[in-house]
Amino acid sequence: MINDKILFAIEKTLSSPTIYIQSFSLIASFAIAYFAYRIFRKIFFPRILAFSIRQNVELNRIVSRYFIPMAYPVFTSLFLLLGMILSKIFLKDNFLFTITLQLVLLFLFLRFMRISSNSIFITNFIGFFLMPAMILEILGLLDYVITYLDEFSIKLGAIRISIYVIIKSIIVLMIVFWFSGLITRKSKSYIDDSKGIKSGTKLIIGKFIDIFVYCAVAIIILKTIGVDMTTFAVLGGAIGVGIGFGLQKIASNFISGIILLFEKSIEVGDWVEIDNGNIFGVVKHFSGRYTLIECFDGKEIMVPNEDFIVNKVSNWTYSNNRARIEINFAVNYGTDLQKAIDIGYEVARQHPRCLTYPEIECFITSFSEYDIKLVLYFWISDITKGRMAVKSEAYLNLTKMLKDNGIEIPIPKREIHVSGKNFIN
Repeated sequence: MINDKILFAIEKTLSSPTIYIQSFSLIASFAIAYFAYRIFRKIFFPRILAFSIRQNVELNRIVSRYFIPMAYPVFTSLFLLLGMILSKIFLKDNFLFTITLQLVLLFLFLRFMRISSNSIFITNFIGFFLMPAMILEILGLLDYVITYLDEFSIKLGAIRISIYVIIKSIIVLMIVFWFSGLITRKSKSYIDDSKGIKSGTKLIIGKFIDIFVYCAVAIIILKTIGVDMTTFAVLGGAIGVGIGFGLQKIASNFISGIILLFEKSIEVGDWVEIDNGNIFGVVKHFSGRYTLIECFDGKEIMVPNEDFIVNKVSNWTYSNNRARIEINFAVNYGTDLQKAIDIGYEVARQHPRCLTYPEIECFITSFSEYDIKLVLYFWISDITKGRMAVKSEAYLNLTKMLKDNGIEIPIPKREIHVSGKNFIN
């Protein structure tokens, strides 16, 4: 029956005089599209590339990567569409144009997939199924093949799985993963390149893109394999119970990460100190579960997001990047204390990173057993350049100036008095 139908369609097509006119017109459409593409490429492509380079590097990349390689199939599709319209008007038949346009559009789609995904395997895999399906559709046999493949099936509960469902699911999955990856990659690239969006906002947008894409992919996959979405009402309750028990920490860390991104109390590049100073470093990355901190000794510590919500956190660069330097020193009893304080002020003023505001301060803190203790406070700019070098330079300069002015730094001394003449050997 199918063979008779094919032979009848071929015989009817070949006996029609319009098929030969359409064939000639089809060849002419390809030729005109080719010459138009060559002229366009020779005259207009250089101007488009020059314009895109002047305007935007990303625009130039899009033109070079997508527009130029796909220009000829696009020109061919446009002229085939024009030929199909004219053939319908004058010949009352455009069958040959229709099937050729469908094949060219399929080729255009596969070429776009190959360019955007950089994967020959994905393109060839999808083309391996879509090209025969297109030919069967043109011959009017696709429904028969689908019915035949759908007869080989098994049932798993309420889900019916057949060869047709498996093939359809594989094709849909490949296309969905390719398309979702393309959207995620391109949208994040555009957001990252945007200079008007803060880094914290970029992370928030990126996470929402991930959540939206993953949810959409999951729904499409489940609908493709025929899963009833109403069954997820029970599953949602089970997930809620799981979150309340086993997934409590995971949910807490994920929500804590979202809160941190929204309130912007901690952002990438901030200097933070947690766990009573045991962890001190630069925030390098946010994720759904943890925040990556690179310590100044080279360690990379993954801190759960929850710790930044429930514990005390010192953010050295939250509202500004200034930092206060504290220099503790001591002098002997009998020292001119005002002179020692003036030397402290001079040490701070001589340092190139010292700020004039907040003002420099130097205080006497205590009279101890064998010395008088003082402390010097001054502020420096840009803590990201480090504090230890500043403290070291200040101590060196302070030691030198105290010595030059005849002020000694006290050393603990102990006097031992021994009485009696009887010693035990």
